Amino acid sequence: MKMNKKGFTLIELLVVVLIIGILASIALPQYFKAVERSRASEVLALFGTIGGAQQRFMLQNDNWPTSFTALDIDFAGATGSQIKTQSYTITFGDSGTLVATRDARGRYGAYTLTRAVDGGIECDGGSNDACDVIGYGD
Repeated sequence: MKMNKKGFTLIELLVVVLIIGILASIALPQYFKAVERSRASEVLALFGTIGGAQQRFMLQNDNWPTSFTALDIDFAGATGSQIKTQSYTITFGDSGTLVATRDARGRYGAYTLTRAVDGGIECDGGSNDACDVIGYGD
């Protein structure tokens, strides 16, 4: 009498688990990079909106604003001279610059994005090459 055994052997299951582990070790860092890029793109979009409002304020008042409430746009979470988003704190810098500081909770640590009046963006600090990940590295 011949028994028909169906199922997977322990070796087959271990090979599948090993393959899944290898794929996860490759995909997870790419996922974290994509998340960081999306968070940075949110701030860059805010930079554009705030920069336009700053330019309008400058044309009307002949000086740069020092408070977000002075601008002709409303932001949720704006209190005086700063805006807090989920991951960044945006403040006014010198002579119309904007500074977004990333909190240290992220995988890449704290870093700073600075938008100059002419629209140029600089990135400073962070660990694990945060500035390279978001596309503003040296």
